[in-house]
Amino acid sequence: MGKKKKIFVLVGMVALLVITGVLNIVLNRASDRDDQVGGVVQRNYFEMVRADNLAVRQETLMFLQAVIEAGGEGRADAEAQKLAITSAMIIEDKLEGQIRALGHNEVLVTASGHFITVILRANDLTDIQVAQITRIITSNTDRTPSNIRIMEIE
Repeated sequence: MGKKKKIFVLVGMVALLVITGVLNIVLNRASDRDDQVGGVVQRNYFEMVRADNLAVRQETLMFLQAVIEAGGEGRADAEAQKLAITSAMIIEDKLEGQIRALGHNEVLVTASGHFITVILRANDLTDIQVAQITRIITSNTDRTPSNIRIMEIE
């Protein structure tokens, strides 16, 4: 291919990239206007975080699987990390389901390290509700109440 053709193709690809970026910005702004209520953008925080967490975990699991398949020194560590991630995902799903059964439809549970964080859409949880959530977590995990964080968002 001649030098002029290569330059033409490269310029065309850059132009397409710029057009894609501009369309992305324009369409996102239009979407934000549709989602605005009282001047505040209303997004489903729970769906966004869940989707982000899932994407990161899937990418991490694929990387760990590649390390496991390659063998070598890092294999045992990769297997342990993969097991820890999948175990955390199972626990989070189980806890979310049980907390939803209490009537909290929008809930997100994250298990990281020694802590479990519960984020839910609520307004002034009562002591009884906090105790119910804490009991669910302590009965399904080895976490103590001091390692449980419960956060409310409106």
